[in-house]
Amino acid sequence: MRFIKLLIIALLFSLLTACGPATKTSILQKPSGATLDDQMNLLTSQIISSFNQSNVQKIAVIEFANLEGNVTQLGRFISEELITRIFTSGRFEVVERNLLQKVLEEQQLGMTGYIDQQTAISIGQILGVDAIITGSITDLGKNVKINARLISTETGSVFAVASVNVQKDSTIKLLMGESMQKSGSNTNNNSSHEPQYSGLKAPIVSHGIQFVLKECFFTNGSVSVIFEVTNMDMDKNISLWDRAKNNNLRMIDDQGREFKSTEQFLGTHKKGWNGIADVMLVQDVGTQYIVKFNNVTTKPTTVKRIDLLLEIPELNNYFTITFRDITVN
Repeated sequence: MRFIKLLIIALLFSLLTACGPATKTSILQKPSGATLDDQMNLLTSQIISSFNQSNVQKIAVIEFANLEGNVTQLGRFISEELITRIFTSGRFEVVERNLLQKVLEEQQLGMTGYIDQQTAISIGQILGVDAIITGSITDLGKNVKINARLISTETGSVFAVASVNVQKDSTIKLLMGESMQKSGSNTNNNSSHEPQYSGLKAPIVSHGIQFVLKECFFTNGSVSVIFEVTNMDMDKNISLWDRAKNNNLRMIDDQGREFKSTEQFLGTHKKGWNGIADVMLVQDVGTQYIVKFNNVTTKPTTVKRIDLLLEIPELNNYFTITFRDITVN
């Protein structure tokens, strides 16, 4: 009798533990060491899940920007990958990138990661898309955080988000403009843990024009800043101005002093009345761009901010290219 009671108690305990509360389902983040391809798959699945819940059928993808609002090659790569992966799911119509860029250029709308409410609504009306994917990229040192925002073109508001962490491997470093360390480099050197770029800072890409900061130095009361400018798209004309609308080509140093540029050189072209106008840049050919600031009485330690003014005449619009925290040699 006692054995039967113990058996019944054991059976009841088993039934109670088996009928415990169900766990909630969620999309699990893969560990930070996951590859870019793994995390792009995860990001895509999160986005598609949100679209399925919102009855979205046609979408557009805007290039992802860094926290300063600039688009690097990584931002362009992410947008291209999302276009391909979402389209191959067979569930959605995706606007082709070149068509989207053409419409944005004709309407003088920006194609970088941050778009306002009215721009989102305008894109929806022109292209007939239900939603826009855009987002940001944050460098966290050993990893990169990719945040995607899904925007309704009916309201211009964000209706869903998705995010992943990606290990900063050789592919990520290359897309971010960082040069790779040689295998024989001294791993005990403290600087080996710092990001290294082909220039002094990560390249900035705006509307297909890449700016790489190469040098910044003080001499004889002047600060000279040297860039390499490369056209990443088809051959096109560009202009680089001293001033445009309410903006100026300027430098602000660590003493709070602001200087306007007095001299510019782009290849063999020298600054005219208001800058350098209508210079043809051939695809994938780097051209040296020198900006000089005179009347700097004492050498600054750091240039806290430098603003360049880019115009692409065929777009009839200006774009500000900003670099920050540049050491002065």
